[in-house]
Parts: sequence; structure tokens; C-alpha cells
Amino acid sequence: MKIRRTFSMAVVLVLAASMFTGCMMMTPVRTASTGSYENPQWAPPYYSGARYYYLPDLELYYDLSTRDYIYLMDGQWNFSPNVPAMYRNYELDNCFCVVMDVNVYKPWLHHQYYISHYPRYYYRDYYDHSNIPYVRAYNENLQKAIYWNQNERQRARPYDDVNLRDNRRFKYSKDDRKEQKVWTRPETKTNSRPANNNARPVDTNSRPANNNARPVDTNTRPTNTREEAPEVRNNRTNYYGRTIGTSVKVTKEMKDKPATPARTTTTTTTRKTRATSSDR
Repeated sequence: MKIRRTFSMAVVLVLAASMFTGCMMMTPVRTASTGSYENPQWAPPYYSGARYYYLPDLELYYDLSTRDYIYLMDGQWNFSPNVPAMYRNYELDNCFCVVMDVNVYKPWLHHQYYISHYPRYYYRDYYDHSNIPYVRAYNENLQKAIYWNQNERQRARPYDDVNLRDNRRFKYSKDDRKEQKVWTRPETKTNSRPANNNARPVDTNSRPANNNARPVDTNTRPTNTREEAPEVRNNRTNYYGRTIGTSVKVTKEMKDKPATPARTTTTTTTRKTRATSSDR
């Protein structure tokens, strides 16, 4: 009898352990936003805890957890493992992206925030035309630009200093100002043209001026010249009313929602058992 009892107890324990293991395998595990994800090839070096990227040129998001591109079409958000067909010619390997705040959850539900802070091609004015080269992304968590490595700079976009020469008054951060000083080209510091030592000498023995010549009427407009309209430049420091290059302020509803623990059925069963026993 003792052997049978021991054997039966062992069988019950084995069955209970297998059922518990099966339930654990079937329960979906939700990955926290502070975890680590597989980084796509086109993305900048992974920042720990970040889950989403935003591509301002395409106005779409990339979810590292599900490996989906999230984009708006016909008023609905679509989820696809591939880039939409309308953007198939876009070079992802050279794209500019924003590494989003680790606290953000489903950022496409707050799309207006991101298209106002990071409008399409804003980085060209803010970085490329302001003498800040080799920028590949912006990290909201560090609030700094991400640069191409030394061995990858052949993939970077061309840059110049047209906004500095045109006095575009962007509100640059301290780090961006340092980059401008490092990459300022010597020829842009002075606009003075060197004297031409090979200029033709003036002939002092030339024919004297004709004092009886007909005076020029300065009030008449030349017939073959065209009056050029003054060039109008936009000197605003932001797009859509918001300063560019700053991180989006994460509000309470934009943070990652903690997973609520599922209630077990055992507590419900015990409550029912207690209720029936009390009725008796």
C-alpha cells in the first residue's frame, strides 16, 4: 500500500508540473519597453530601452518589438513588415531617423506632436546647411545628434554653411555650436577678395575726356536691363510654430502602460466554494 501511495503521489506531482509548464509556455509574454530589441540594418546604433524610430521624410514609425512599419494611409494606420510600396525607391540605408523616448507608447496616436517637432527634411536646414556634417539621426533620450562613424562617412549627406552666411537664426544647442566651430571652413571666415596683382595698369597717356560730350540723362531707365525683384528669405527659427531639434515632451498618456497581472481562476473557484458552504 505504501508503495502504491508513493507511486501515485509521484505521478500526481509529475502531471502537475507538466500542466504548470504548459500554462507558462502558452501564456504570451509582453516585452517591456526597457528591453533590448534587434536593430534593423539601416538604423543607428541601438540605444538601450528605445522601442520606436520615427522617419520624418516618410512620416512613418518603426516598431522594434514587432518589426513593423506603421504609416498612415486613407485615414487609417497600417502595419507592415516592409516599407510601403509608394516609398520603395527611398534609400533606408541613408535615411535620417529619430530615436524616440523610451517612455513613449504607440507614438502614432500622437502623430501631430512629431510632424510639428520633426517636419520633413528639417535636418537639412538645421544640420546640413549649417555646417554640422555627418549627422545620421537624433536621439530624444540624450537630446543629441547621432553621427556617422569615421569608416561610414562616405554615406553621409553633403553639407555647407549657407544658413550661417544667410544669418538664419536657429536655436542651436551647445553641442551643435561646438560642431559648427569644429567644421567651420577657413574660406567662410572672410568674404574679402584678395587683390589682383596681375591687373592691367592704367594708361596715364590716354586720350583726354571729351568735355563737350552729351550729358547722360540719369532719369531715363535703360531699355535692355531688367529690374530684379528683391530676394525674400524666411528667417523663422522653427517649423509649424515649434522649435526644431528638441525632444517631444512625453505626457502621461504617452508613456508605456504597465502590464496588468491576469487574475487566476483558482481564487474565483475558492470564492464559489466558500459561498456554497456558507449557504449550507
